[in-house]
Amino acid sequence: MINNLKDMNENPISLRWKKRFAELPEDIQLKIKELDNKDPKEYQLKVIKKTKCKPKEGDIFLVSPREGIYFYGRVFKAEIKHIANDTFINGKNAVFIFKCKTRTLDLSNYLPNYEELIIDPVIVDDIYWRKGFFYTIANIPIDDYEKELDYGFYSIGKGKYFKEDGHELMHQPQILGTYGIATIIGIARNIEKELIINPNLLKFD
Repeated sequence: MINNLKDMNENPISLRWKKRFAELPEDIQLKIKELDNKDPKEYQLKVIKKTKCKPKEGDIFLVSPREGIYFYGRVFKAEIKHIANDTFINGKNAVFIFKCKTRTLDLSNYLPNYEELIIDPVIVDDIYWRKGFFYTIANIPIDDYEKELDYGFYSIGKGKYFKEDGHELMHQPQILGTYGIATIIGIARNIEKELIINPNLLKFD
């Protein structure tokens, strides 16, 4: 159990980021720090198309941090049924966002690699689709390989690892996100950080 602020600041996710940040060139570190003083509108995700359709497990969607550039995402769990009926998590969706991208609203460049995520897995509300920041283009059932992926979320408040539905994990998952609802600004900021670290993510071969 986490007892103090020091423990909260030394959780696996923050420690991983601190180590990575310390190894970055100074100019990149400075650009990331400057994000704190920027208006979120400067790096907000672009609206693709608003829709009232609820996300479904297996959906493939697009995310656009720049006009005309779309990163692929995958709905891993839709309408999460939390074992303790946690109202913050119940009914939400666990998603992955990949580094593979496209210029068109189709599957032409969809080559998912779970070792090449642009950000950690996140839990999100349907509002991303309603506001048009996520736009679903297809549905492909979750396959056997995906079902066996070692992923989960770290609860900063409890100091434990969980699946999205609240089942506790007894180990640190290979693919790890933060347990809680990701905000629209939070996702946009994390993607922007990755684009600062590696501008080539925006380039096409």
